[in-house]
Amino acid sequence: MAGLLTYRLQARKTYDHSLPIKLRFRIENLSPNDLWVLTWYTPLEGIKSNIFEVVCDGAEIPYEGRMIKRGAPGREDYLRLAARSTEQVEVDLSNAYHCPAAKECRVRFKGRIHDVVNDARQVPRAMDDHSPVDIDGDAVVFELK
Repeated sequence: MAGLLTYRLQARKTYDHSLPIKLRFRIENLSPNDLWVLTWYTPLEGIKSNIFEVVCDGAEIPYEGRMIKRGAPGREDYLRLAARSTEQVEVDLSNAYHCPAAKECRVRFKGRIHDVVNDARQVPRAMDDHSPVDIDGDAVVFELK
């Protein structure tokens, strides 16, 4: 499944560090087939774990959001991503990472999808059967005033 998915982050050039830092996350299915993507640990479910690498003026910003303990996924935890289509969501980085004013903040999604399935009949799968995929994408850079 490697190479079938890619992501893109979008951000404004400047934010006020005391206001929400809204980022847009876009995931794209590059394959000619539908894929079912487990949304856990991705921006598709919001920020519910340490899914971003955040560095402001050279200092790594620690994750301060909630950590969720999970059982087995259900069908509703998977997103059907049609062939050659995209899905996008907006997340507020400031809900989980407390970034100080900085000339340069760089944010990157860690790029791991914990399960990708190409057959709807296999959704959901037991955790032992998950097929994780690392996906490529670009970091965003912005200033926090």
